[in-house]
Amino acid sequence: MQWDDLAYFVCLVEKQTLTACAEEMGVQHSTVARRIDHLEQTLAVNLFDRLGKRYALTPEGSMLYSQAIEVEKEIAVFERMAIDQNAMQGKVVISAPPVWANEVLIPALTEFRQQFPDILVALSGEVGLSNLHHREADIAIRTRCPTQEDLVARIIGSTRYGFFANNEYLKNTHSDRWQLIEFQANARVLIWSQALVQQHAYTVAFNTNDLYMACHAARKKIGIALLPEFLAHQYPELTAVDPINRVALTARTQPTLENIHSSTLVSDNQDSISNTSIPLTQDYPLYLVMHPDVRRSARVRAVADWLIASCA
Repeated sequence: MQWDDLAYFVCLVEKQTLTACAEEMGVQHSTVARRIDHLEQTLAVNLFDRLGKRYALTPEGSMLYSQAIEVEKEIAVFERMAIDQNAMQGKVVISAPPVWANEVLIPALTEFRQQFPDILVALSGEVGLSNLHHREADIAIRTRCPTQEDLVARIIGSTRYGFFANNEYLKNTHSDRWQLIEFQANARVLIWSQALVQQHAYTVAFNTNDLYMACHAARKKIGIALLPEFLAHQYPELTAVDPINRVALTARTQPTLENIHSSTLVSDNQDSISNTSIPLTQDYPLYLVMHPDVRRSARVRAVADWLIASCA
């Protein structure tokens, strides 16, 4: 069956004559008659009673007419969706960790808006993946690779974490009395700081599940915090610290210490710090995650390409 035949069927029901239907469809009346005959032959159903020039629905045709209306609506929706998939306009929802979104994504947003003024970026500061499963977001930026089979992910960059403290805290507090600021929302970072407690007799002065709070506490001389470098480097009062040897990492000492405690890219199956090695810095991969079906959207692809470039 040809889907266009349904359009002729619906139009003829509404216009009742071949001539009126032909004018509405922009064709010859013979074309309308031929399409209706083809539809009746395909369905093996008599849809109309010919009453002179008028076409009156048969009981069978009346029953099928209501279904044809629904099919026509669905076809219209399908066509709009197809157009929308290729349009470089509309909304794209991004879910991302709040700190990364604020410090990396928003500063890059102006350039994207200049290139794609008709794409609305809707940003949601979250760390979970539940929104993707409910299709509440088109793209998610995450620090862990998802395990769900219905999601696709690729590494688009990495975030380096290190130990930081206020310059005055380091100068005015004896190294034996240094304390930690514990970030609880990231299990891998938490294990890393807890290793210092277990192996080097550190105590925790403050804990939080928010990186901005951890950073602010470090700036206010509460203790030493594990922070992403892109955040810590914005504040000149914060200095990188080697909490194992209990010294600040100056430009002179940092290269030597990095040779001893080299930074590594931590994969998702590395959730523990060995008893013999606590690194000074570690790089955690950053993943772009989405459902396979949304990749066909031109605007989603444009946003994904921009996110990849922003993290490069």
